[in-house]
Amino acid sequence: MVRRFSSTLTLRHFVESSRLKESFLAAESLLCQSPGSHFWVRTMSLFSSSLLLCLVTASYAETVTEGAPSTCPVIACSSPGLNGLPGRDGHDGAKGEKGEPGQGIRGLQGPPGKVGPAGPQGLPGSKGAVGQKGDRGERVEYDSSQIDSEIEALKSELGRLRNWLVFALVERVGKKYFMSSRKKMSFDRAKALCSQLQGSMATPRNDEENKAIQNVARAEAFLGITDMEREDNFVDLKGNRVHYTNWNDGEPNNVNGAEDCVVLLLNGKWNDISCRESFLAVCEFSD
Repeated sequence: MVRRFSSTLTLRHFVESSRLKESFLAAESLLCQSPGSHFWVRTMSLFSSSLLLCLVTASYAETVTEGAPSTCPVIACSSPGLNGLPGRDGHDGAKGEKGEPGQGIRGLQGPPGKVGPAGPQGLPGSKGAVGQKGDRGERVEYDSSQIDSEIEALKSELGRLRNWLVFALVERVGKKYFMSSRKKMSFDRAKALCSQLQGSMATPRNDEENKAIQNVARAEAFLGITDMEREDNFVDLKGNRVHYTNWNDGEPNNVNGAEDCVVLLLNGKWNDISCRESFLAVCEFSD
C-alpha cells in the first residue's frame, strides 16, 4: 500500500523557504535603488519566484510497505535553472598532424647576397684557332743616316771611356786587359769576383803579361794558377798545364804540404802559398 502525505519536515522547509523569500525580496528592493540595477532586479525576481514555486509544489513521497520501516525520500521538482558561468579553459590538446602544404602566392625574390671569395684559378684553355692574316702594312721610307751617326757617336764615347779606364785602372797587353780589385781576399772569393765581372783570374803567359799584372796590382796578388789536383803539377783554372813560370828562388816548396795557390810578389816573382791567405785579386779580360 502506497500513500502520499506532508510531513512535519515539509512544513518546516516551507517556513524556512518563506523566510528565504523575504530575504530575496529585501535584496531585490536594495538593488532596485542602485543605478544600473535593471539586470540584477530581473535576475533576483526570477530566481526567488522559481525557488518559491519549487518549495510550494514540492511533495515528499513515502512508500510504506507493510512490515518494513518507513523511508522518506525527498524528490524536489522545479523548472530548469539559469545557465551557469563558463568554466575555466581546459588543457591544450595533443598537437595535430602536419597539414598539406598551402597554395599561397609565391613571395618576391630577395636581394642578392654578398659576393663570395674568388675561387682557385682554373686550368688554361685550349689554344684558339689561328686568325686571318692581316693586311699588309704601308711601307714608310725613313732616313737612317741620323741613327747611324748616333751609333758612331756612342762607339766613340765608349772608346774614350775605355782609354780612360786603361789609363787609370787597367793594364793592357795585346787583346788582354788586367784590372786589380784593390782589396785583399781569399783565393775562392777572388775567383768568384772575376767570374761575376765576366772575366777570369789573371794568368800570365809571358814576361810582358807578367809585368802588366805587376804594374796594375802594385802589391802581392793571386794568380789563376794552382796544383790542387796533383802536387807540383801547376795548371790554370781551366785545367791546362802552364808553360810560362817565373818562380822565386827556392819555390815552389809547399811548406807544411798546404801551399796549393800561387801569388805574384812585389818583385814580379812567383811563390806558392796557402789558398786561405788574403791577397789582391787581379782579373783578366779579353776583347
